[in-house]
Amino acid sequence: MVEKVVVSGLGASKAARGSSIIYRKWVRGVTGLSSGDLVEVVDTSGRELACGLWEEDTPVAVRILHWGRCIDRSSEEALERALESAYQARVRSKWALDFNSYRLINSDGDRISGLIVDIYGDIAVVQSSSPAVDRHLNFLARAIRRLTGALHVYEKSVQRSRLDIGLEPRRRWLIGGKREVVIEEGPARFYVDVVRGQKTGFFLDQRINRLEISRIAWQGDKVLDVFSYTGGFGIHALLSGASKAVFIEEDEYAVKTLRKNLRLNGLDEGKTFILNTSVWKLIKSGQPDETFDLVTVDPPAFIQKPGAEAKRRGLRAYRASYLYALERATDGATVYLSSCSYFLTREDFISLAGEVASILKTEYRIMGDVRGASPDHVFRGEEYLSYLKGVFIHIDGRSS
Repeated sequence: MVEKVVVSGLGASKAARGSSIIYRKWVRGVTGLSSGDLVEVVDTSGRELACGLWEEDTPVAVRILHWGRCIDRSSEEALERALESAYQARVRSKWALDFNSYRLINSDGDRISGLIVDIYGDIAVVQSSSPAVDRHLNFLARAIRRLTGALHVYEKSVQRSRLDIGLEPRRRWLIGGKREVVIEEGPARFYVDVVRGQKTGFFLDQRINRLEISRIAWQGDKVLDVFSYTGGFGIHALLSGASKAVFIEEDEYAVKTLRKNLRLNGLDEGKTFILNTSVWKLIKSGQPDETFDLVTVDPPAFIQKPGAEAKRRGLRAYRASYLYALERATDGATVYLSSCSYFLTREDFISLAGEVASILKTEYRIMGDVRGASPDHVFRGEEYLSYLKGVFIHIDGRSS
């Protein structure tokens, strides 16, 4: 029998409107439940609002799986049905058909709050930031294998959201043990090491923007890839005919993998230059002292927490890196600027891009609206899932 959890006031109205989580402060006294139990959320009149997983010892009491009464007999049945629905959405959009890597579960966006699942060929990587999800990870690993064919499942639960609620970081194999795979992205191929790589191994959220670079790069372009990681943007440009690419990346692992990726894609090392140093050192030295036709800037999240001081420091870092990029863009160039910080609002991001261009007295135009993450990173209006922001800017020319 599925236990009922009574919510009142704001909690009841939020559950009725489709909220993905119910906070403990909205729940009436509940006893005898353990994290991961399937529960039915009802209001004080007994009206069935939603079905979800109970959670202990965190500010969240229930992680909603679907609206209305519970139609499954167990947590496992409900989770497997949610996985199946998420997979079918990727199949219908062809995201799971056109690529051998994609995001399968995007937390609240896929109605499994607290869970991220990325697929890289025959490897799946899972991240949990919830004790309710933790309880079912072994079951979820088997279900992911049945659904996607992934032969290896790695848990990489080391993200800040987990630590913030007092859960210990975890890295472990749930199934198998293969750590590296080659993924395909349009004409490009990349090595992904799910153990050593950043995030779950690769930045899948930027895929649609890397593919746009592949589309807009011209034969003979000179390309500058700032914060290049393993070379995604620059490699796409080279495969589209760019004559030269300069990659700037500080991390030794990323540079090693970048070199492997260049060889994997059959790219001539004579037209690629890797600056294995920090962007900040190059800003001080003014290097490289040349201009480029295509420039990409994909920095880490410079604003990682709320507060005026964190924002001030972050804006200073974004401003410096964006200015560095625009200073090296020739007249007629395209520049891609991005931010993966949730704490930098869309409005502040656009304002910052315009401010930096104005410092250089540069006539510019933003090509289209602000871009977000790739479509497999689904969301249902949750602001934190809309963290990625990017703009393509065409540089008309500098006033005299």
